[in-house]
Amino acid sequence: MMKRIVDVFTNDWSPEIVWTYIISIEGIVNPIDLNQDEVDLRAFELEALRLAQDEGRGDAGSLIAKVRE
Repeated sequence: MMKRIVDVFTNDWSPEIVWTYIISIEGIVNPIDLNQDEVDLRAFELEALRLAQDEGRGDAGSLIAKVRE
């Protein structure tokens, strides 16, 4: 399981964070090495955007998500 902190901003790139999520996503199991492949960071951002929209924090056109470095 991989976890990342994702901040959600308004589309105008205001420095104010609208909301922050801790997103957990399962990697793809690699049976050869018995470990998990890395998950693309965009998957974490898309999940945070989906949650923000479900919770009424904005619509797809007004929000941007960015994984913290």
